[in-house]
Amino acid sequence: MGVGHEAPAVDDSVPFVDSPAVGTGLRITPCGDDLRPEPPPDSRDPLAVTLSGGGFRATLAGLGALRLVAGTGSLGDLRYLSSVSGGSITNAVTALAWPRLRDRGFTAEAFDELVVEPVVARLSSRSLKFALLRGLWRTVGPQTRTDVLARRLDEWFLHEAELEHLDPGVRWIISAANMMSGVRFGFERDVVGDYTIGLLATKGTGLRLSRAVAASAAVPGTFAPVVLRDLPFPCGTAPPALLDGGVYDNTGLEALDGERYRDVFLFTMNAGGLLRAGSYGKVPLVRDLARANSLLYRQSTTLRTRDMVNRFRRGRELPAGSPLPDGARRGVLVSLATDLPTERPEPLRAWCAAHPEHRTHDGRDLALVPTVFDKLDERLCRALVYRGWWLMGAVLAAYHPERLPSSGIGPPPL
Repeated sequence: MGVGHEAPAVDDSVPFVDSPAVGTGLRITPCGDDLRPEPPPDSRDPLAVTLSGGGFRATLAGLGALRLVAGTGSLGDLRYLSSVSGGSITNAVTALAWPRLRDRGFTAEAFDELVVEPVVARLSSRSLKFALLRGLWRTVGPQTRTDVLARRLDEWFLHEAELEHLDPGVRWIISAANMMSGVRFGFERDVVGDYTIGLLATKGTGLRLSRAVAASAAVPGTFAPVVLRDLPFPCGTAPPALLDGGVYDNTGLEALDGERYRDVFLFTMNAGGLLRAGSYGKVPLVRDLARANSLLYRQSTTLRTRDMVNRFRRGRELPAGSPLPDGARRGVLVSLATDLPTERPEPLRAWCAAHPEHRTHDGRDLALVPTVFDKLDERLCRALVYRGWWLMGAVLAAYHPERLPSSGIGPPPL
């Protein structure tokens, strides 16, 4: 007869996460609060754009993707902009320019002048990395390198704007990864939080847009986590500790992959890094950990993009304008390394004839531009913007030519 043993005692004060991918486990469960962000204004043709991480490479390619939407005459129908890391800089500067873009009719020319040109001028004239190094003296005491990053973002782009004052015409979604719960943490105009600790209204918190972007871009090992202390999240047992959103979802897709967004046409620009073949160094432990990290990143990104592409395929099988069943979406998804089909439909051939493909700079494929926050050559900046613009136009021509205006899309980005 076996001897019975008492089950080990469990400390109820300590949260356990069995699966960091979904936040399920021994103690953490959905918060169940009813607070939700305000819905954006109605549109007959609502659009969403998601922008990946990838340093300034992602920032600039994301500008190109949004510029393509402006060129089609559809920027005014944008209702959701979701981003992580480098793409969150594009998200933030677009959010701040939105009222002026509206006043200018959401034209491509206005987007060039108010968004693209200021960012290109800044990134090609100064190094954010050196600006951060010059500010390291500020980290003596409670300040961290991530606080310095937020300060520099305010100086360069964001002017101390607060989340609660963003324009309500679009849901601006900036995502980080919550180390305490293992799930996506979202910053928005109306709410912040995640589904395990609950949502908190931003009104009156003083949370700055720069802090959201800094948390979204806080690469582990380089930047300290952003810890949101003294904020009363409904189900929070510990302050959220936030890192680069790309650690959890580098596509920005999760925020918009639910069935409630089924009728929203989706543009996804993935300018994330690629898995590099060959050695990751000579020190065995460091080399193997770096390789494992790259494999995990590739796995999570591939699973998300594969799922969304399958939904797009189901949506394309239905007649244009017909209702979409569960599990079907309409949209396009590209990465900087996307190769177009060899058998090209006529709209795609016309696009390529009117707008030549330029996928390299100084002999290197633009998908291989390093993930950096360094000063970039102006020609490289413009090449990345053009690449994002060209790819979005090409995939529309290939799969949704009805979304390209019959009168032409106008000149490419400046």
